[in-house]
Parts: sequence; C-alpha cells; structure tokens
Amino acid sequence: MKQRFKSKRRRKKKFLIYILIFIGLIYFEPYINKYRLNYSNKSLINNLLENMTSSYNLKENTVYKIIKSNLKGLFNSPEYILSTELKYTMNKETNEEKVNFMYNENELPIVYIYNSHQGENYSNKYLEDYNIVPNVITASYMLEEKLENIGINTIVEENDILSYMKNNNYDHSKSYIASRYFLTKIMNKYDSIKLYIDLHRDSVTHEVTTITIDGKDYAKLMFVIGLKYETYEKNLSIAEYINNKLNENYKGLSRGILKKNNVGANGIYNQDLSPYIILIEVGGVDNNIDEI
Repeated sequence: MKQRFKSKRRRKKKFLIYILIFIGLIYFEPYINKYRLNYSNKSLINNLLENMTSSYNLKENTVYKIIKSNLKGLFNSPEYILSTELKYTMNKETNEEKVNFMYNENELPIVYIYNSHQGENYSNKYLEDYNIVPNVITASYMLEEKLENIGINTIVEENDILSYMKNNNYDHSKSYIASRYFLTKIMNKYDSIKLYIDLHRDSVTHEVTTITIDGKDYAKLMFVIGLKYETYEKNLSIAEYINNKLNENYKGLSRGILKKNNVGANGIYNQDLSPYIILIEVGGVDNNIDEI
C-alpha cells in the first residue's frame, strides 16, 4: 500500500514536471525561434513568407516564387532548404493550376543544367530587403522547375564548382576544366540525358540584354557554340533549332548564336564531349530575377 502511494506521488510529480516544461517551451518559444533563425535557412524561408505584405506587389511575387520554388542554390546551406519540389498540373475543366507536392526521384533525367561560372550574379533589384543576390544557379533552378512542370525530368548540378577550383588551384580560365569533371561524372551516371545546358550570364548592358514583349520586360538569351572541335556542326544544329523556335514564337527574345573561333577564345566549352551540349547566356549583369 505504501509502495502504491509512492508510485502515485511519483507519477503526479512527473506530470507536474511535464506541465512546467510545456509552459516553459511556450514562454521561450520566441527566443528559440530567434536562435534557430540564425542557423536554419528553412526558418529564414518561413519567416520571409510570413512577413510578406501586399504592399510589395511585384517584389512579393518575385520573392515568393524564388523561395517557394525550392531554389537550393540561393542560400549558404542547401540542406536547410524546403525539401518539397512543386509540380503544377492544369485542370482542363476550370483552367486552374493545381499544385502537386510530388516529385519522382526515380525518373531518369532528360536534361542536365550546370554552371561553369557559378559566381555570375544578377541584379538584386526587388530583393534588397531580403538580402538575396540571385545568380546563374538561381536561374538554373527556375528553369528546372519550368521543365519539371511540363514533364521533362531535369537535374541541376549541386556541387560547388568554385570550391573545386579553389582546392585544385584553378584560376578563372580553368572554369571549363572544373565543370568538365562534373559533366563527365553525370554522363557516366546517366545515359538518359538528351540535352546538357551550361547556363551563363552575360556582362553587357541592360539595353542589350532586355526586350519588352506585351508590356513585360524579359531577359534575352544568347547561344554560344565553339568551333574549335571537329563535331561542332551537330551542337550548332541544336542551338539553331532552339533559336529558330524562339524567333517563331517570341521574336527578339534571342540575341542569336555566337560562334567562337577567334584567337584567345575557349572555342570548345566542353561541347566536344557530346553533340547535345549547348551554352546559353541568360540575360546580363543588370537584369533582375523577374526578367530572368
């Protein structure tokens, strides 16, 4: 009987401890979140989404797209980024987009996007308040999402090519040697890929890299094909095909195809590895992420 009384008292004491812990967590929750915010980009993302106001209009839409689209290369620690990939399907009866939080990682990729120059940034217009500087990796993940939405399974190179260059004492001129290493690994891993896109950003002015279509500004595209390898005509034909399709539907969106064979030019850009490798310059240094 005495033992039963002690046991009952012990349970009551334990219950009171749990209650106190629960109350403590509620009380200190704001401080815990503030601490976590410093170490978790996932918390940062949620905080940004919660604090957006309707007064931002375009700013709000742009930031929302960037954050909600899981642009992994945008922040310092990708492991904290929201893990869900978004896919959109159109309801034919209502013409409304439906969001499906499903991503089939078992599907073999058809397109591979990488950035030989990962350090190329865009203008942070509309994103200053969020301390976000979009770059070519950002653009790569935006393109990946668009392709995924229409059923084209796509992967983006997530390895830090800049760190790889630093570890191997490579200067900027050896960027394509670095990206070739990762490109070759992907080629050996997947035989399903039908198109390899090396996505870059040009350094010319906003006037050169921007076009207005139906009242909206868009960053122009430009294809770069090297001519210093024997099979360049195959790569050139693919660039010409895409370029012609763009001109048919969005006249002026493409700046055309730049063929590089001059002295001092790379002239290869790893395109000797496959006829399905193309280099695309997306916009320029003055283009903002909405235009991209």
